[in-house]
Parts: sequence; C-alpha cells; structure tokens
Amino acid sequence: MIGKWRQKLHIEPPRGWLNDPNGLCFFKGKYHVWFQYTEGSAQGDGLRCWGHYESSDMLLWKFAGTSLYPDTASDATGVFSGSAVVNGDKLELFYTGNVEHEGDHDYITSGREANQIHVTTTDARQMGAKNVILRNSDYPDYCSCHVRDPKVTCENGVWRMVLGARTLGNEGCVLIYEGTSPDEFKFIKKLSVSDFGYMWECPDMFELGGNTYLSVSPQGVVYGEFEFQNLFSSGYFRVDGDKLSHFEEFDHGFDFYAPQTFKAPDGRRILIGWMGIGNGSGYTNPTIDLGWQHCLTIPRELTADADGVILQNPIREIESLRFAPAVIGKEQTWHKLPFDITISGIEADQGFEMEIGKAKISWRSEGYVELTFTDEKVSAGRKVRKVRTGALKDLRIVADRSSLEIFINGGRHVMSTRFYPEFAEVPVSITCNVFAANLFRLDVKNTLVAIGEALIDFIPDRKGCEFDEVSSFAPVPGGAPANVCAAFSKLGGNSRMITQLGKDPFGDMIIRTLEDSGVDTSAVSRTDEANTALAFVSLNSSGKSTYSFYRNPSADMLLEPSQISPDMFDGCSFLHFCSVSLGDFPMRDAHRTAIVLARKNGAIISFDPNLRFMLWDDPDALGQVVREFIPEADILKIADEELEFITGEDTLEDALPILMRGNVKLVILTCGADGAFAANMAGTAFVPGKKVDVKDTTGAGDCFIGSFLRCLEMNGVRRTDLDKIPPEKLKEYLEFANNCSAVSVTRKGAIPSYPALEEVIKD
Repeated sequence: MIGKWRQKLHIEPPRGWLNDPNGLCFFKGKYHVWFQYTEGSAQGDGLRCWGHYESSDMLLWKFAGTSLYPDTASDATGVFSGSAVVNGDKLELFYTGNVEHEGDHDYITSGREANQIHVTTTDARQMGAKNVILRNSDYPDYCSCHVRDPKVTCENGVWRMVLGARTLGNEGCVLIYEGTSPDEFKFIKKLSVSDFGYMWECPDMFELGGNTYLSVSPQGVVYGEFEFQNLFSSGYFRVDGDKLSHFEEFDHGFDFYAPQTFKAPDGRRILIGWMGIGNGSGYTNPTIDLGWQHCLTIPRELTADADGVILQNPIREIESLRFAPAVIGKEQTWHKLPFDITISGIEADQGFEMEIGKAKISWRSEGYVELTFTDEKVSAGRKVRKVRTGALKDLRIVADRSSLEIFINGGRHVMSTRFYPEFAEVPVSITCNVFAANLFRLDVKNTLVAIGEALIDFIPDRKGCEFDEVSSFAPVPGGAPANVCAAFSKLGGNSRMITQLGKDPFGDMIIRTLEDSGVDTSAVSRTDEANTALAFVSLNSSGKSTYSFYRNPSADMLLEPSQISPDMFDGCSFLHFCSVSLGDFPMRDAHRTAIVLARKNGAIISFDPNLRFMLWDDPDALGQVVREFIPEADILKIADEELEFITGEDTLEDALPILMRGNVKLVILTCGADGAFAANMAGTAFVPGKKVDVKDTTGAGDCFIGSFLRCLEMNGVRRTDLDKIPPEKLKEYLEFANNCSAVSVTRKGAIPSYPALEEVIKD
C-alpha cells in the first residue's frame, strides 16, 4: 500500500531513496530544499542525484523534479551534497562531484576524485554549465580523497567555503576556503579536534545569538550509553578563533543525520536534517517494500540560550495547522496522525511516562529521558535511546504518520525517530500519566479527494474496429474520478478515492492499482450486494474511445450518504467529481454530502460532467442533473462536444455567461487534439494540442484535469484565487496539463499511461 506511512508534514521522496538535505535557501518567493536522491532504488542502489522540493510556507512542500544528474566526467559517479547561495537574481549551487576510477583502489587514499562544482540557475529549475572550482590537487597534502559537502556563504563580498574532510591519518576535520567570487577559492585553514572520528561530513558554519557555530556530522566517534548512540551522529562546536568548544549533539533519537541550516527572510536560522542514518544502523524502514525510503525532519527554528547552547523547536508555522484540541491522560485514547502534543508543569516527584502507538517516552529519576518501543513491527528494529536532561520541565512532540520528533525542555534536547503503526491512516493509541498534556490535530490541506465510480475498463487488442471484431480485451482499472486521483498522485501529489467496490477480484485489482499509483484507498468501501462496475472500450483509428457499461447496478452506485464521513476530507484541498455516478441512486446524494463536507473544509470543488449518454434512458434527465450540479463547482471542465448539449451554445464565448454561475470561477474547455481553453474573470488562455503518435485516448481527459489540479496545488492556488489567475498563468497551467495528456495518449490504458512529474519536466 503505497499511501501507508506517507508523511503529511515531511519531505520524502516520491519514490526511491532520500538522504542529505542540500541547497537550503529562500529564493524568488519560495523556500527550496534539494536532497540526495536515488530515483530507481528504495535501498539507495545507484548514482546520487539532487531531487528538489519547494514551498511558499515551509508547510506544504511540492516536488519539483530532479535538478542535477551525474552526467559529466567531473561528477560521473555521483552528485554529492552541497549548498546554495542567493546572489541577486541568481542562485549559486555548489556540490561535490564524485568520480571513482576503476582499478585496485581503496577509494580513500587513491581512486577517487572529489571535485567541488559550481552551477548557476535563475529559476531553480534550469541549471547552467557545471564549473569545477576545486580538485584533489587544491586540497592540503595531508588530506585523503574524502573531501566533500561544500557549505558556501557570502558576506560583504567575501565568499567562504567550508568542506568536510578525512586526513591520511584518519582524523576528521573541516577545511576553510575564501574567495572574491563563486568560482575562485583559496585555502585558509583547517579546524579540528583530536580523537574525534575519522571523517567530518556535511559541515555548516553560521552565526547565532552573537556566537559562531560549526556543525558537523562526524563518523567514527566511540559509542556511549547516552552519547553517540547511532552509527553516526551530528552536532556542533562553538568556534572561538581557531578553537572549538565541547561538542553538543543535535539529536539523541534513532533517525537524524547530516543537518544543514539557512536564514529565512525574517532572520530566523532554520535547520533541516535527514531522518535516517544509512545502512548498518541495525534497524530499517518497511517503506522499502512500498518503493521509497527516508524523509527529512520538519524545519526547526534555532535560538541560543544564555550559555550559548542551541535550542531547537518546530517552526512556528506548524501552529497554524492546529485544530481539534484534546486533553490526554491515563485513560487510553485514540487519535489520528499527524498531531502536536504539548506537555508542561511536570512534577519531579511523579515521574513521566507516555506511549504513542507503541513508542514509549519516559523520564527517569536518574535525570534522563528514554525512548523505547514495545512492538518490533512498529519499531522496525529500533530499541532504546537515552538523553540526560536533568529535571524534565516540558515536552513537545510532533507526530507525523511515520515519525516522532520530541523536543525536551524548550528544545534543549531533541529525539527523532521513525515508527510504523500498523495502520498509519487510522487513530493510534495514546496514554500519559499526567493531565497537563494537550493534543492538537494537525490539518495539512494538500490532498485531492475524488468521489464516484472506479471500474475496470476492458481495452481492445486493436483499434479502428467494432466490438464484434475485437479478438481480446485486457482489463485495466479506471473510472474517471479514480483516473483523476491516479494522475494527481503519479505527479507527486496526495489523493484519496471515495467509492464502493464489489467484494470480487476486479475490486481487488482496482485497490492494488490505486495504491500502487499513490492513491489513498482508506475511504473505499466493499460490498457483496453488487459487483464492481465494468466498461468495455472500443477505439477508432485515431484512438478515440466509446464505451459499453455493465452497471445494473454496480457497487459504486449503491454508496449511501451515511457512508460519507468528515474524516474522509482530512487535508482536502480539492474535491473532484463527474456525472457518471449522478443517476437516480444513492451515490447521487453521497455526492451532495461530499460537496458539503469538502466546502466546510475550504476545498476547491471541481466538476467534469464527462457525459456518458448510454447510461441514461432520458438525455434530458442527464442535462438536468448536470446543470443542477454545475453551480456547486468552483472549477468546471467540459469537452468541446459537450458544450452545446449543456449550454445550447456552440462557442465558449457564448457559453461562458451560462456556465459561470453559482460558485463557478474557472471554466476549462478541452478540444481533444486541437488544444484547450481556460477562462475566468481575468481573461481567457489557449494552448494548442501537441502532435504525438496516439495509441489510446482512454482516460486522457481525466489525466488533463488531474494534471491541471496538481499544477494549481503545486503553485499554491487557493479557492479565492481562481477568478483572478492572469491569462499568462492559466496558459502555463494548461501547458502542463497538455504535456501530461500528450504523454498519456502515447501509451495504452488510463492509469498505467499517466506520467510521473519527472517525465513531464524533462519533456
């Protein structure tokens, strides 16, 4: 189940492997986070690239594709970690290009190039030429081949680069370089302490509260009961000239490494780390079996106390997501992830113990907090972590669908862990031995919800012939609302399907296909009162589809309004529906209930009539119900052949006054191979169709509207924005949807044909 354990608050890969955060910055109105990315392997097999997320608020992150690939002689075996510097209207990116030569090498003292590479971009998408600015010959002669992870800053015209390194004597250190441009650096000095690991990775030097700090991730530090409990750890020194103070760990949990910081526009110092350690930790992540692994931490605000100790706390923006407060105590209660727990006023003589979904957090009288698990399946091999705290004054716990981040005593200590409740989409149990624990549900609105039919399309083995001339049909899951969900999710979004399926193999097939496409099926009901709907498809010579439906009735038609519950709309940013399920049966009223609940949630309502005349005995009844539901929508998508039937007009210009009534703020008219229009109060945009080799148009219109809605979500468009989107932006959104549909029609079937975001960006 691909949606199982998918996080709501955290950056994680759409598929494959994620590790170190890179290039953190705020550039041209958006926050940007790149990360180490292996697209094709959840276990990290293969060459590292840079994946990219962006956000307008650090709450809703949108995957923006893969930016940097190992495609030159200077980074042939990996685009390793690095950083970004905003330089006017340009963004300067720096990373280590890894090159491993064939031969008898240990790749520590020989056989490896560590090339520091500079790339410039003006839009955070299109990258300029790669320029090597430092090679092995530019490092001190006491360095091994392990020199990497450039953190670059620029202040008062001085460019400074801090590099992590391993010496030939197996001691970790950082190298500091300076220059007057992003392409020229000279070595200044080394910073190190004795007997503290063999390699320092992912360095970061920054100012906070009048102090200078050096953050590093040392490898090879001796493990202890309370310190350095992980395979590798991360923390910071205070810097005084060339002297480094006592090392403080950032995080004492199971899953934390390679943090980086940046300065937000309001001056806050923000830290993001990798919620992972890597192979060899002794524990794992069951999402490997679902096709992806790891995530990044939530962004954390850093401050310094009077003693210069760094305090970490969740960014304040998370508090804007809070709703449905509850008090938790000794009685077991059940709450849905994600949530935010605050605990204060803990009495020293009463001790403290709390359990969240088999993860136990306790404070011992000896003055330490302990994190343990009571279920091996939930922990995936994680056992115990401890941190000395002295007195326990307060706690804050941000729990996502597969992670806990525990902030102790105002953020003086932090413990982060992944955990895997058996059903992450249902409530987890919580108990606590104090009654000063307040829980807030966190509502992250980034999910498209669709209601209606999910069915099996039987696709013919050839096109350009009648049904009786087809020799075989292949079953392919579809149905317009289900298709829209799949298109949205395959582009990196979150979606949830509301429907009912029969308790039959076809229903099983639909569930598997939706989940494999990233669709949340927790709102799909099963019944033995009717079978899953079927539709046989014929294709003309150009791939255009006609249908023969088997629904008399089908399971989806019998979905009752009472089966629609408010929790189905958790995080709902869009509700999409069509007319196939608006006949005179219970599903029609289920739609009305869904619209009311989605509207209460502030969602954008999208309606694609998607007329199927063969399902209606009376075409006038179809027209009546479509016209009844149009005013309920904010976005109306219609096909050109439907325009005159619905409005009585044959041009968009004449039809718009009829269509834009009630809540309708944006109308999309698709014209097949000829292109598409979009119109709102700000104007009209048009994009022509793309010429491609068409194999099958099944589900192409669903791909178009699903992609269009995903584009709105990626660009942060809200309901109140719809009537004000300027024509040039509408054209941009239409082009994105057009490109997605153009990819889809070159492949057979609906859902299997829909592209991933990377395919469209590369297209």
